[in-house]
Amino acid sequence: MILTNRELFLLIICTVFYITLFILVVQSNRRKIQLLQSRLDNIHAMQKLAVIEQRQQDDSGIYASEAYRRMKQCLAEGRSMGENDWAELTEAVNSVYSGFTDRLYSLYRMSEQDMRVSLLIKLRMQPKDIATLTAHSKESVASTRSRLYQKVFGKKGSTRDWDDFILSI
Repeated sequence: MILTNRELFLLIICTVFYITLFILVVQSNRRKIQLLQSRLDNIHAMQKLAVIEQRQQDDSGIYASEAYRRMKQCLAEGRSMGENDWAELTEAVNSVYSGFTDRLYSLYRMSEQDMRVSLLIKLRMQPKDIATLTAHSKESVASTRSRLYQKVFGKKGSTRDWDDFILSI
């Protein structure tokens, strides 16, 4: 079969287009892999730091704090926490778990709800209690947890996977 000049030209154009598209897809995937690898490296570093910190200090400091006591009071009354309560709780968690929120923000720029759920997981709160304290449904809390795992790790994960990660850092 003999190709005309026009058919040959179109064949060359299509070939160049598909090769260019292939190269762009490969580069995009390579960047995504590098980003995920960077996140994983940060996660491993955080986990090592958390193990060292855990050996150096006792978690009981957070449970004896005024912020924790107020959080438990809100829970006992079945109401959500106020802005000042959240600020004090965040400060208390950061003082016991050196820069906990900064480490999470370095992995993914979380919303206020995402960070609050993560703070409460770090304090070993149950999902129903997290829902009460954040004034969200239990389903919303579960969705937040699994979504965060997927955003940070780039793969599907269960709510328990996110909890385990938060407790490990």
